[in-house]
Amino acid sequence: MYTRERRELEPRWVSWYVAKTYPKAQVRLRCPLGPVPDALKDLHGPGKAAAVYRPWRPEVDALVITDVAVTLIEAKIQKYMDGLSKLPVYRDLIPTTPELVEYRHLSVNMVLLLPAQVDWVEAAAKKSGVKVVVEAPDFIKEAWEDRDKYWTPEAIRERERRKKLLRRMEGSE
Repeated sequence: MYTRERRELEPRWVSWYVAKTYPKAQVRLRCPLGPVPDALKDLHGPGKAAAVYRPWRPEVDALVITDVAVTLIEAKIQKYMDGLSKLPVYRDLIPTTPELVEYRHLSVNMVLLLPAQVDWVEAAAKKSGVKVVVEAPDFIKEAWEDRDKYWTPEAIRERERRKKLLRRMEGSE
């Protein structure tokens, strides 16, 4: 049971960043990467096979195509290691991604979008060839600051109050 509506902040943030930074580039949001099984292509044809297999393919938050490069962008409000570790894998999937055949000759850039500077991420990113961009609109800064409030006594009491209310509404209390 959910106690709070899920906030889809990262996709909104990525859209904001891409529109601001790459206004004239070709952009694909939540772009699937990697190969599609030959068995599915034989059964359905390449286009439908890609659609059928999409739920099992990894997705990069944004893929930006310019004349000189393909840029992979992952945004993370909190789980920085997830974004940092995904980008090199995503880079390596580009040559096997059927939708990107015509761009395989371009160089690949990797960008990790963060709301604030995190020293260990900066150091690890440099070693991995990932560029860290620290840039966030107010709604992301607020979400990032909220993470520090999660374990405060007030926040714990509020979560318990909500859970109790939900249990009562379900009739389990």
